[in-house]
Amino acid sequence: MLAGGAAAIAAPGDAPPLARITDLSEPLAPAGNPGSWATNDDYPTGAMLEGREGTSGFRLTIDSSGKPTACEIVSPSGHADLDAATCRLVLERARFKPGADARGKPVGGTYSNRIRWQIPAGHRHFPDGGGVGLNAMLEGWPRPALPTPETTTIRPADHYPAAALAAGEEGEVRMMLSVDAGGAVTDCMVTGGSGSDDLDNAACALMRREAKFVPALDGNGKPTAGRFVMDYQWKLPVVATPDEAELADALGELPRKRVPQFPMSEPATGSFSIVINADGSVGACDFAVKGANAAMPQGANLCDLLGGKNRYAPFLDAAGKPVARRIVLTTDLSIGDVPTVEATTK
Repeated sequence: MLAGGAAAIAAPGDAPPLARITDLSEPLAPAGNPGSWATNDDYPTGAMLEGREGTSGFRLTIDSSGKPTACEIVSPSGHADLDAATCRLVLERARFKPGADARGKPVGGTYSNRIRWQIPAGHRHFPDGGGVGLNAMLEGWPRPALPTPETTTIRPADHYPAAALAAGEEGEVRMMLSVDAGGAVTDCMVTGGSGSDDLDNAACALMRREAKFVPALDGNGKPTAGRFVMDYQWKLPVVATPDEAELADALGELPRKRVPQFPMSEPATGSFSIVINADGSVGACDFAVKGANAAMPQGANLCDLLGGKNRYAPFLDAAGKPVARRIVLTTDLSIGDVPTVEATTK
């Protein structure tokens, strides 16, 4: 006999109550803004040079730590370099908050999105009065052909075709120039017309006649042939009014030719980081500039020139075995005052 209490006996066939199970599953999600994974500064040089655009659809495989491990192009842009840049950038920059299974354990998964490659408006800049675009794109390896300072200051006013001048025609001409190992222009093809045959033909004739280049260099450092995409703007010259002409005659010493501004006239910083794997292949590569002056001439991207599918002799450790290494380059352009020395008299 039990004192002070009672016992309950379950009837035959009654089942014990089930414990409630909480589902802790969550989907994975980007840890930051996907729009920051690719910017205008990442546009592949060759694609921008040729005016190619497109949209690359991709699918990432994500591990349980939130890091992408593989990238697959599921909707090609139609341009291999744009698709390759898409996967390279998202693998380097995309990070995720891992998903969770029903018990709350971190799990990986897949993520799909797309990058629209569109050449930004206003990527070319012309000096007052027209002339050579200051950030025309270039091509060559390991150093492209580069226009001389005299070439970049060829003034349209000194070479305007008479028929176009009489008709009041203006416009921009994009040309593909072939440059030989001596720096001379050997061929010119208009790839973006101005709308005027006179201006297009005159632009190519002007480049063949007046343009000079520092030749491209091959892998052994020797001059070689290269190509350069030149943007040239034909802008009608400003005719002085009688009052302006009289003032110029009175002063007598006014300059007749615009003096170019020093090319590095504003502060800028740049950074370049690249990984050379133990097998000599290129790993992660990042190139960024900040400020009005880019660290590379003509808007080139060091990752386009040095990264990608290039291969190099690997670095060696103390035992002579191949090892991966990261190379980092930073630049800092600053503008400062020049101290003045005041003369003293005794």
